[in-house]
Amino acid sequence: MVRVLPAGSLLRRVHRNSRPPEAFNHRARPSRLTGGRFDSCAGDYGYTYLGVSDESAIAETLCRGLPLDGVARVVPIHDLFDRSISTVEVTRDLPVLLLHGPALTQVGAPLALTKCEADEYETTRKWAASLRSWLPAIAGFQYRPRHDEDQISWVLFDDGPGFVNLRARGALRPHGAPESLTSGTGLTIVGGVLRRHRATLE
Repeated sequence: MVRVLPAGSLLRRVHRNSRPPEAFNHRARPSRLTGGRFDSCAGDYGYTYLGVSDESAIAETLCRGLPLDGVARVVPIHDLFDRSISTVEVTRDLPVLLLHGPALTQVGAPLALTKCEADEYETTRKWAASLRSWLPAIAGFQYRPRHDEDQISWVLFDDGPGFVNLRARGALRPHGAPESLTSGTGLTIVGGVLRRHRATLE
């Protein structure tokens, strides 16, 4: 099922300070030891993760590795270093593939596609590559963060200037100034989200 992420949408993103908030990451992620759920294994396309709110942006970055069992739920303070949270604006309508609810069955994907832990990211990245090849016009995926079913997240793609399909290339622009996660405001935002997840900084 494909839906439109409309122009004018304001989304939140956690990103490295060295990267503009609207930038796509083109780094190859062949190993599950680093990177995110739908990164490019070979580095042949760019990707960026965004959320509908602070909660979804933080849940899919800082909280995605939190255990689901009785182990202490702790986010290391160093995970905040060199990171900011920003708002980006979508500048044109973007078709995105839904990967939550009944839409998962339409592509034959299991719930684990968006709920598995990082040790299965090699599999989820292969799924992403396959879905992109089957649907070359989509700009990205819409899904629910592993730790927050009430929220919505997106991964958007940039295939680069040599490709006919734009995907989401050039469709994001910064909206306002980034807020460092280690600033007073940044720590307040992160702390509030972590408390809702029964997690703490350490």
